[in-house]
Amino acid sequence: MLAEERKNFICNIINEKKAVRVSELSKELQITEATVRRDLDELQNEKKIRRTHGGAVALYPAGINYVISELSVERIEEKRLIAQKAYEYVDDLDTILMDGSSTVLELCKLIAAGNKKGLTVLTNAFSVVNVLAKRKDITVVHVGGVVKYEIDSSVGNIAENTIRNLRVDKTFLGVNGVEVGYGYSITNFAEAAVKVEMIQSAKQVFVLADHSKFSVSYLAKIADFEGKVDYLITDKRRKSMDYTPYEENVNFIVADDGESVEKK
Repeated sequence: MLAEERKNFICNIINEKKAVRVSELSKELQITEATVRRDLDELQNEKKIRRTHGGAVALYPAGINYVISELSVERIEEKRLIAQKAYEYVDDLDTILMDGSSTVLELCKLIAAGNKKGLTVLTNAFSVVNVLAKRKDITVVHVGGVVKYEIDSSVGNIAENTIRNLRVDKTFLGVNGVEVGYGYSITNFAEAAVKVEMIQSAKQVFVLADHSKFSVSYLAKIADFEGKVDYLITDKRRKSMDYTPYEENVNFIVADDGESVEKK
């Protein structure tokens, strides 16, 4: 199947199902997930679909508010496991910055259902606002900026400048890749600029990344490998990987067995 034929096929599937995972398309078309992501990025640039974390959704008219379906989120159980571990690090009276990544959204759901008191949460993600708005005792602040519907978040100078002038206790964010020697990276440059400010504005930085994100890198780097990330929380270890470099550079936490390795 030629590239254009494949992209048209993918577009038709998305329009029919409304939301798909990268893994679903990879299996159906018998191509790599990297190829699927590249095709989805091109289709988004052609304004034919909207990318989400882990998949894509059909293109809705601009201005319609939508919530990313769990069907479009890969490895949801792993993300929930990571979120449960991250929730243990949320303290009463914390001021927190959060992005709109799918794993952080699972953390937001736990916060909304939990009993942490006196929290102030600042975010560029509309999904975070929607979840936490149910708790009247939590102060929720959206930082403003230019709306990017494909990531359900705001970006740009307004968002960056607002965050740059903050000083919070903790930042929780997700990434698309973590690679030794390179760092933490994502696919979207505008979103990356916002995450850089989130990292700089926090006393402690938590990256939530499932096991599939390791030894992977993307163009938009948000932090060096030996940078300002304090905690890296994942769901499990991959048997074939050496995690020693991670343990030496960050407080490395594995959620499935309660393991926590402090930075050496």
